[in-house]
Amino acid sequence: MRTGEVLTYLEMLSPDDLVPARSVKSPLTGDEITLVEQDRFSPNIRSVTLRIGEPHDWPSQGWDDDRWRQYLDRPNLRHWIAKVDGVAAGLVSLDVDPGGNTEFDTFGLVPEHIGGGLGGHVLTMAVRLAWTLHPTNRLWLHTSSHDHPAALPNYLRRGFIVYNPTVDQE
Repeated sequence: MRTGEVLTYLEMLSPDDLVPARSVKSPLTGDEITLVEQDRFSPNIRSVTLRIGEPHDWPSQGWDDDRWRQYLDRPNLRHWIAKVDGVAAGLVSLDVDPGGNTEFDTFGLVPEHIGGGLGGHVLTMAVRLAWTLHPTNRLWLHTSSHDHPAALPNYLRRGFIVYNPTVDQE
């Protein structure tokens, strides 16, 4: 944790808790936004993660090739690129634990796609997807005070509830 950083842990315990965002389509073509599953070693995962995390100084910004391979080699981790008109707009990475807890390992939009409600729509799609992947009792995630200011409000509006805020006192 970085000095002064606040991590907020959130969870959703039932698919019925989802409060869907309004549906959003491509502003250019009117086409649907899609989530396209990626091969676990797709270079798209790294490039999109770096684009999302750069403004927020995510720790992955400094990972070398070995650290990326180690991360991508996690057996329960699956990734989807959110696409608008065939172009990467965001990333959803889910750690699907066989024990019934599914973690949103990564969720975010690339900077040029922030605004206009896309984040709420993609999160809605991702939550629906997460509940269908594997028998799941709980979806959970954490967000940082260094993440985009709309992140925490978006999670709360979609029906996630806070279960553990943590503040670094150093």
